[in-house]
Amino acid sequence: MQKIYFLLFILVSYLDVSAQQKKIFGKVLSSANAPLPGINVQLKGTNVLTSTDKTGYFAIMVPDKEKVVLVFSSVGFATQEVEVTNTSDVQIVLREASTELSDVVVVGYGTSRKKDLTGSVGSVGMQSTDKTPVFGTGQLLQGRVSGVQVTQTNSQPGSSFTVRIRGTNSITQSSDPLYVVDGYAGADITALNPNDIASMEVLKDASATAIYGSRGANGVVMITTRRGVAGKRSVTIDAYTGVQQVANKLDMMDAQQYARFVNEVATNMTPALAKPYTDAQIDAMGKGTDWQDELFRDARISNYNLGFTGGTSDSRYFLSMNYFSQDGIIIGSDYKRGTLRFNLDNKVSDKIKMGLSSQISYESQLQANVNTTGGSGGGTLLDALLSSPVTPVYDSAGNFTFRNGPQPYAIEVGNPVAAATLNSDKNKNTRIFANVFGEYEVVRGLKLRSSFGGEYRNFRNDVFRPSITYLGAQNNGYAQVVTNNNYNWLNENTITFDKTFGSHAINAVAGFTYQEFKNASVTSTVTGLSTNNLNTDNLSIGTAAGQSNTTLNRLASFLGRINYRLLDRYLFTVTFRADGSSRFGAQNKWGYFPSGAFAWRVKQEDFLKDFDAISDLKFRASYGATGNQDIASYLSQKQYRANSYVLNGTRVTGFAPGNLPNGALSWEATKALDAGFDLSILGGRVQLTADYYNKKTTKLLFDVNLPTTSGFTAMTQNIGSVQNQGVELAINTVNIDKKAIKWTTSFNISANRNKILELGSVPYQFTGNVSSNLFPGGGRFSSILQVGKPIGEFYGYVFDGIWQSTADITKSGTKQNVKPGDPIYRDLNGDSALDATNDRTIIGHALPKFTYGFTSNLTVGRFNLFVLIQGVQGVDILNENRIEMENGVPFANKFAYVADQSWRGPGTSNTLPSVVSTYRRNLGVTSDLIENGSYLRFKTITLSYDLPLPKLTSVFKTSSVYITGQNIITITDYSGYDPEVNSYSNSAGNYTSLNVDYNPYPNIKTYTVGMKLGF
Repeated sequence: MQKIYFLLFILVSYLDVSAQQKKIFGKVLSSANAPLPGINVQLKGTNVLTSTDKTGYFAIMVPDKEKVVLVFSSVGFATQEVEVTNTSDVQIVLREASTELSDVVVVGYGTSRKKDLTGSVGSVGMQSTDKTPVFGTGQLLQGRVSGVQVTQTNSQPGSSFTVRIRGTNSITQSSDPLYVVDGYAGADITALNPNDIASMEVLKDASATAIYGSRGANGVVMITTRRGVAGKRSVTIDAYTGVQQVANKLDMMDAQQYARFVNEVATNMTPALAKPYTDAQIDAMGKGTDWQDELFRDARISNYNLGFTGGTSDSRYFLSMNYFSQDGIIIGSDYKRGTLRFNLDNKVSDKIKMGLSSQISYESQLQANVNTTGGSGGGTLLDALLSSPVTPVYDSAGNFTFRNGPQPYAIEVGNPVAAATLNSDKNKNTRIFANVFGEYEVVRGLKLRSSFGGEYRNFRNDVFRPSITYLGAQNNGYAQVVTNNNYNWLNENTITFDKTFGSHAINAVAGFTYQEFKNASVTSTVTGLSTNNLNTDNLSIGTAAGQSNTTLNRLASFLGRINYRLLDRYLFTVTFRADGSSRFGAQNKWGYFPSGAFAWRVKQEDFLKDFDAISDLKFRASYGATGNQDIASYLSQKQYRANSYVLNGTRVTGFAPGNLPNGALSWEATKALDAGFDLSILGGRVQLTADYYNKKTTKLLFDVNLPTTSGFTAMTQNIGSVQNQGVELAINTVNIDKKAIKWTTSFNISANRNKILELGSVPYQFTGNVSSNLFPGGGRFSSILQVGKPIGEFYGYVFDGIWQSTADITKSGTKQNVKPGDPIYRDLNGDSALDATNDRTIIGHALPKFTYGFTSNLTVGRFNLFVLIQGVQGVDILNENRIEMENGVPFANKFAYVADQSWRGPGTSNTLPSVVSTYRRNLGVTSDLIENGSYLRFKTITLSYDLPLPKLTSVFKTSSVYITGQNIITITDYSGYDPEVNSYSNSAGNYTSLNVDYNPYPNIKTYTVGMKLGF
């Protein structure tokens, strides 16, 4: 009997519950009225969830209330909440999510709603770049994300950008971020087509980057490429063309100024020389040769992009083809790139999905011989500045003049136009990338995913200098071929659990990854060429030398992350990664990188829920550990070097130890604290994000000097530490949001303070390369690493005016070997002498006090005006050109102002030395070479117009034309070509050689017109 009562109770309860519920039917469509499968449909505030079928239909059981709220969401679409009263024929149109408005962002090994983020993640507004030419992927980050500094120090076509996220963490190793493209960690973005990018996120704090462990210390840039959309087929054509010009020219002496200057120098030499030019010759010269005008040109730039996208509920595709061509503003330089991308997503069954991301690219780069090593080897641009304007480009027979003249007065350099025309330095790159994945949904909310991919790069560099050029004549002709083949492959296996239990939600991921990198290179060099007709096609026509090298390293990793959400307001994240690297010593093969974060969505609390002025408010805090393992392979192992010597009259080769191995070698470790908040007010029209961070990097990698009795000079060890702390602020506003007028703006500003905390057993260390042309002799440096000070502190003598007379020199009691017209440098310790130990001090700062960016996007009717302003404040530049072009080599050409402002006797000048003074050059770095490098730049201005073609014919879905100017206005006090400069490349050995200007490829102004059509 009791059993019967129990069954009746269950039946009544079921009928009662059923009576309190109802079923809602509906359909979800895209903006193109195509059905959308796989869209999540959830009853708000519960774990009641379903998804749309292949035809876009859904059915869901909800409480029998007059109104319920359903939440529709999917990656690639803006999440939408809909209040439903009917039970059938509910039709929802989801719009595709732009990156600026999207509720979903890509993080390591998954995605997250923006409101659920516990870490510091910055997003790049890709919508504003739709009609703006972008030459390289790094350019997309410039001025757009707080805490991210992007610098193009060398504007040679095809050159890359230097990216720093929250400061410089390392001293001797790379501080570049990790790039992850479509989930592939460590991807090469050099040849990535910017038109293919759908979204970019920057992971900045340890909570966001710890999932990448030993490669996350410098931040992570997540890039997602475009993919197909079900039911939406489209073809897009994007093309632009334009012209580039040098952004700034240096004002050099013309022929008449130079001739008078040389006459003056000659008569002031000891002993005096005869004047090379008569007054009559000078009067007949005119302006002479402007070598900058001869070397620079108006250069063409073009880009053509064709894209196809579409698919069904089961299969979606994206195909793009791109051709980019950029001629250099220096003759003899250009860059061409072609890319082919194919992305595919396929739904094998309701539980199995597969996908492919792939790209093939080819690059051809003809490089100008400009200074990327500080100028020690010269270069065409430097030669153009030094060359006499009296010397013509061509002789009377129409041939190139061989070298500068007249001798012995003019500095002996080659004809820069001949060098740029006849010498060649060409790179060819072929890259192949492919990554496939498979995903299996075991049960709803539990997914297994495995991916396998690889990158292959074939590189060849051909350098040729015929013997008929000045540079080639030094070796009677020179030819070199460098080939480099490298690949890396990656296998990742993860399991993801995502479930909501009433007021609780858990998202967890765990996995194992394995990656291998291999690089093989061969260099063949030939001098003393018997002919100039074969270029680099036959390296057997001279005296040959060669070498080869192969390196291999591997990385194995375990990872895990748990996101827990309580009551949609308390958010917790715990992350862990263990990395095993072959690069490090046997005692430290594995490193462990945990992090934790908490966020509180205050807006969800009862005391703030009904406060309409605040749309959202969230506080965040995180702490965690990451690493930097980007060092050379085999430093922890014993290496051998080949030695050639003569034994019994025969040359033989032997091997000897080349280093002292360090079995305890480990990665540089960074521990970071982040605290911030996200605030949205006025219905989301004003959004503010602020962060404070404090990072400490320990176990810095240094080459420590060893006693000579060891048989070695240095050993790589983990010593020292550096700190970066700073604040970031980003404000996004919707100023006007009407049908005919829309105006949005965004502003970000970041201030980072870098400080060296420890340098092992020494309090300081000199660093930073300088030109051996300008500072002859060894042991010259630009900067100092000093405990308590930042990286990049310029170090040298303080300029204090010009010695005006012999009497002044005698009265001062100085022991310096100076004469009137020489510069005065401050005697800091008061001993009347000037020495490197006691009289040098910090004279400038290479790291900026703050960086900022501002964008404005104004739409009026069919017109749109986009403006990007970017700037750097509180930074200094070492302008080495001022040694060469003010009073360096006596007979080289000089800045035009030198003719009037140099010292010529007591009281004539207290800023520029005598034209024959060489005292400054013999000392090294001095404060009169340091200049303020702060600038504000109108980086991009684009005016576009949406053509009415879509209204006139169904053939077109979108159509627009645009004009763009880039780098057209720069406000700065810097006297060089451009304040965004460094003559040293971002590569090993140069990481502390910051903000040195000795004529790298100058920045460019670009004017383009383009059209974008969608079918």
